[in-house]
Amino acid sequence: MERRHSPVQPYYLFKSFVIMFLIQAVIVMFMPMAVTAPIWYQILSLNVVVGIVFGWYLYRQWYHIEFSYDDSGFRLKKGKAPPVEHTWNEFSQVSLARNDYGEFTVRLYGNEQQFDIPVSKLRLDPFQFRFEVSRHVVRG
Repeated sequence: MERRHSPVQPYYLFKSFVIMFLIQAVIVMFMPMAVTAPIWYQILSLNVVVGIVFGWYLYRQWYHIEFSYDDSGFRLKKGKAPPVEHTWNEFSQVSLARNDYGEFTVRLYGNEQQFDIPVSKLRLDPFQFRFEVSRHVVRG
C-alpha cells in the first residue's frame, strides 16, 4: 500500500506570495504618480490577487514537496525538479538528525551514500517515522 504526503508549507507559500507582490510593487513605483494615484486601491487589490495566483504557482514550481513510499521504496520530489527514487534495500542504517534550522530529517545510510528525508517539512512524526523506516530497511 503506497502512502503519500504532500502538505502545504505555509512559510514557503507566504514567501512566494511576497516575492510576487514585491515584484509588482516595484513596477508600480516606477509608474508616474499621476497615473497611479487615482486608482491606487484598485492597483493594490490587483497586486494582491496576482500575487496570490502567481505566488501559488511559484510555490508549486520551487518549494512544494511530494513524498510517497511503500514496502519496496520511496519517491521524493521538490518543485519541478525530477523526483528522487530509492529502494529500501539500498540502505543499511537509519538515524534521526536535525538540520541547521532545527528541522528533523530521517537520514538513510547506504554503501557510499546518504539520503535525508525531510520529515518536519512533510509533517510526519519524526520518531515514529524513523521506526517505520527502520523496519523497511532491516527487511530490505
